[in-house]
Amino acid sequence: MIRARRTPFKLRKLLVIDDDQKLIGYYRELLTPYGFEVLVAFDGEQAIPLVETNPDIMLVILDLSMPRMDGRQWLRWFRTKSKESPVIVITGYKLEPADEDLKPSVVLEKPFHVAELLDLVGLFCGLGTPIATPRDITA
Repeated sequence: MIRARRTPFKLRKLLVIDDDQKLIGYYRELLTPYGFEVLVAFDGEQAIPLVETNPDIMLVILDLSMPRMDGRQWLRWFRTKSKESPVIVITGYKLEPADEDLKPSVVLEKPFHVAELLDLVGLFCGLGTPIATPRDITA
């Protein structure tokens, strides 16, 4: 009998850098069922050691307005380490399309639809059917 080989399931890592704890909770709630381990930093300074110890981060979701080290400062640092890694910049401000500080990245302006974020995450990381949670199985 021929059987398909099972590869061990491994969570894909995604980093969210935002000082809004409630919003971080929403990101976790939204993305965890799709097989993501959502790493969290509340500002750019907290994010630096996470990037250094997790080279397998597939995507960064970045807020621009944060205390201590803001999103622009962090992104300048990050681009010295990784020129091409995908970054989704989330902002409530109108930005110039030619803003050199943010290149290369994708800008998503607040308010945005959840589907827009999921489309971008899917584009950069692949996004299949959400994993069933125990609650889903017993319901």
